[in-house]
Amino acid sequence: MDAGPRNNYLAKVAVPTSDQDAVFGYDEHGTDGSILQPISTDPPISIFANRAHVVSPARVRAKDRSRPIPTNKFYGNLVLGDSHAPIWTHPYGLRWDSNGADQQGLAISHIDDNLKAFGSAEPPSEASRYYINPFLVSIGLSAMEFDAQHDMTVGDFGEFGCTMVLSPASGRSSGDDPKAFIRVPIVRGMAFITGVYQDLTPRIFSNILVRTLTKDPSSRSDGWVKYRVLIEDGITWLLYAKPDRAGDPPLQLAVRSQGRIEATSGKFTGLIQIAKLPVGNEVDAENLYERSVGVYATKGDLVVQKKYVSGTSGGYKINWDLTGNTNQEFIHFTLPHQRQVLTDSIKATSLILPSTTKGKMIAYTGSTWRLHEPKRLSVGFLPEDWSKSVTDAQLDKIRKQAAQDVDMNFDQQTNLDSMYFSGKGLAKFALLCLVVTDVLKDNGQLQQQCLDKLKQSFARFMNNKQMFPLVYDTTWKGLVSVQGLEHGALSDFGNTWYNDHHYHYGYFIHAAAIIRHLDPQWKANDLTTFVNSLLRDVANPSTQDPFFPVFRSFDWFMGHSWSQGIFASADGKDEESTSEDINLYYAIALWGKVANQPELEQMGQLMLTVARRSIQSYFLLEDDNVNHPKVFIGNKVTGILFENKVDHATYFSSRIECIQGIQMIPATPALPLVRRREFVRQEWDQLLAARVGQIEDGWKSILMMNYAMLDKNGAWSYFAGEGPVPLDDGMTRTWALFYVASQHQ
Repeated sequence: MDAGPRNNYLAKVAVPTSDQDAVFGYDEHGTDGSILQPISTDPPISIFANRAHVVSPARVRAKDRSRPIPTNKFYGNLVLGDSHAPIWTHPYGLRWDSNGADQQGLAISHIDDNLKAFGSAEPPSEASRYYINPFLVSIGLSAMEFDAQHDMTVGDFGEFGCTMVLSPASGRSSGDDPKAFIRVPIVRGMAFITGVYQDLTPRIFSNILVRTLTKDPSSRSDGWVKYRVLIEDGITWLLYAKPDRAGDPPLQLAVRSQGRIEATSGKFTGLIQIAKLPVGNEVDAENLYERSVGVYATKGDLVVQKKYVSGTSGGYKINWDLTGNTNQEFIHFTLPHQRQVLTDSIKATSLILPSTTKGKMIAYTGSTWRLHEPKRLSVGFLPEDWSKSVTDAQLDKIRKQAAQDVDMNFDQQTNLDSMYFSGKGLAKFALLCLVVTDVLKDNGQLQQQCLDKLKQSFARFMNNKQMFPLVYDTTWKGLVSVQGLEHGALSDFGNTWYNDHHYHYGYFIHAAAIIRHLDPQWKANDLTTFVNSLLRDVANPSTQDPFFPVFRSFDWFMGHSWSQGIFASADGKDEESTSEDINLYYAIALWGKVANQPELEQMGQLMLTVARRSIQSYFLLEDDNVNHPKVFIGNKVTGILFENKVDHATYFSSRIECIQGIQMIPATPALPLVRRREFVRQEWDQLLAARVGQIEDGWKSILMMNYAMLDKNGAWSYFAGEGPVPLDDGMTRTWALFYVASQHQ
């Protein structure tokens, strides 16, 4: 079922209409029975001291300042630093500009594939190391009243967007809403860039320069006027305008210079909408825009009702909240992984524009998206049917190794100055105890010794007595390591700046789920409260929780999580380790199961399922992948995927085993569901087979765990050989032996 869609950006998974109806029924509204329930609405527990962050959000509208402010959403650059770093709604890029006399306001960019810039080919793949989309300001929304001191605020933060308000510097008094403004709803996938003008004189700017401005001579009974703006790169942008007030004149525009168009009809109150005409399909696209102008989304609402995940399949809805003339045909851009599972409730159009890093976007009609996953992933603590693959002789070897591993100093490898590495250590020892108990069936001294040591090490964090405790950040509202407040932003991979929480806390949640599974009564209340606190930070599902933002890391439009936190980034948010991303969703599902929190279990399963499709579409690159340029596919993984560029690299090493291997940890039962055997074979044959023999540190163990999908006997021989085996710090030899032996071939 998964093979076809990867090599055809128009393809869909075939799902019978009867199955779709069984999941979604005919319910269009409401969230009764939603699984997105608050984990808690209580203040953070007292072990987390309150601390204000040294970084404050910038330019947040007054009425939004008391609410949790998202840290990892695509629009984060607007509230960080000077707020001038760009953001990407896809297919468009946006940037708040206040540069020079003519460029004040909202700059708009869209880059066709032929303008992407590529890095040089590098060994061993001989593929381009990176590609990037230059931010070229094709067109921009402004007003003649704006100068370099004009104001920008942002608010209405949501899962799929926010609202920007631009106003003259003299247009407000402190704390008041501006009397004259441009309000811009910023929404993932929006087909028009919409500016709601209030008592301002429109100005349009372009860095590429205007070749011609043509007013459409045809009159419309609904009051809209249309201009075609042909810029010097040969691209035409459509500009539609309609006054709000009866009796106001239509918008009249004139070219004042090659980079500036201004209104000649005075101040304007009404709607201006801008859209790009795709090269080669101008007529059809313009006809579609004609039918769609005047209606636009101001936000999207995520709906996941219990009935959507009640069977073996999974579903979720996105309801786009519309404003304007809703009698018009609403269109919105879709991504390839979404089109594979969109039901027939909405229809594809012929309007196609490339995204920056995720392939072609196609506009669909319809304001309610139903996305139906035919099979919702449900994964247990151990690989499915492992007992059919592991031999008695292998069990004997695993048992002998476990006795040695249990003797390790758990505290020494977990009481570290890093939440990331401490979490990895706790999770690896939890997996060791899991093998001892559930695989070796040891309920005696070995099991007790392992579990006691694990619980002792975990209790240090549960009591917040580690080297650098977590504190509750009252500024951004989240749990962060105190280390960054004392030693700088980059401490512990930027944890205090909300970078990589989905990696860090996923390990803790996974370890806690195993502890609860092995000893359900151990400190039951304290463990639940601690784990739920981490969950609220990284994946709070409800706006009813006033102490944490909703889904800090996960992006339901893109289908995966983002890092970067409250670091401003010229290329937007990024994702490096997809496997550690997957580990969080897997851990959420396991914790929900053992903690008797079924909504969390279902949510984790659905996130895992959605992420698998996204990761296979955009991050793990099989030979027939169509969502990235052909000259990049040979890298087999994206490395670091930003909103605006893809760089086959890591933040910590240029070694090929690190770039590929960071997509392989931790090796759990969830990992093979994402890393298809055919992908693993291509990556191994093309990049890793010639390299693995030269590796002498723990990265070789990561590659060999991955290799077990292709040759479990060869991988077993490596881990079962005489003498020491260099291991990754998140792996015990016991788990390596069991995991390899459990593979089905």
